[in-house]
Amino acid sequence: MWKIGNIEIKGKTILAPMAGITTFAYREFMRSFGVALCYTEMISDSGLIFNNEKTYEYLPRPEEKRPTSVQLFGGETTKLLVAIEKIEKHTDNYDFLDLNLGCPVPKVTRNNGGSAWLKHPNELIAMVEKVVKRSTKPVTVKIRIGWDEKHINFKELLPKLEEAGVSLIAIHLRTTKQLYGGKARYDLAQNIQNLVSIPLVVSGDIYTLDDAIKALEITGAQAVMLARGQLGNPFLATQIETYFKTGERLKDPSLYQQLDYLWTLANMMVEEKGKHMGILVMRGIAHHFIKGFPFTKTYKVKLTKMSTLNDLELIIKEIKNQALLI
Repeated sequence: MWKIGNIEIKGKTILAPMAGITTFAYREFMRSFGVALCYTEMISDSGLIFNNEKTYEYLPRPEEKRPTSVQLFGGETTKLLVAIEKIEKHTDNYDFLDLNLGCPVPKVTRNNGGSAWLKHPNELIAMVEKVVKRSTKPVTVKIRIGWDEKHINFKELLPKLEEAGVSLIAIHLRTTKQLYGGKARYDLAQNIQNLVSIPLVVSGDIYTLDDAIKALEITGAQAVMLARGQLGNPFLATQIETYFKTGERLKDPSLYQQLDYLWTLANMMVEEKGKHMGILVMRGIAHHFIKGFPFTKTYKVKLTKMSTLNDLELIIKEIKNQALLI
């Protein structure tokens, strides 16, 4: 158990903010596997300021379980401060305000949002100081190690961010230019927790229990942030949490268990977003649940083309019947 500010975090796994994926339904789904903290999808300051209805749907619902972090992004200090005011008028049902200083996607960075802030460290720190003063919730940040290989500056930023008043720093151990390719740079992250007294969380290439163990051993961080590694593998969170609580190594789930997880998530997503939009979201997620199992290639394609829950149910039955023949 550890704390962000005065709030206890009862585990070693955190669900990363993932655009188009970590919706309310997805967060609740992952909480059932033991994740200790969930982040919303990243939320645009402009969307809030201009009262975009869809943007407000990204904020926590009244029935949202806790703890939850609201992640905000934007490229101008003034707009970020106004957006915080909008959030606080809309809801109090969250625990932390997180600043996205790590998104590498060009449509975000070209407007100085996300990891573009890393190119201007003085402006970044000045912005964070103002956000900390404005927010009534503890402020956390998510960063990358730097803009590119020639401008890796995260070690210099860590103590400055702590001094600016943030309560936690999550670090994706890649540069902006790496996007999501190449290897996460754990070679640069030995004992980085020692650089600050606030908790650190690490992200990057965590696909297995051993990946999580190694990440925490190398960095000394308090927890791992699960992103692509938990897509279609929600039980990874349970494996990590169980190991760090009891030392037990749980077996990977069977194909049948994976299909049950898929069906559960699909129903939750449809309940949240409706029959049409729920299935559209699941088209991009469902195939991850059968990744690595034999004979499933054909079914991966079918899952990306399904239109209804009934379609999904039939595909799941086909996969189970095929498995009986092997």
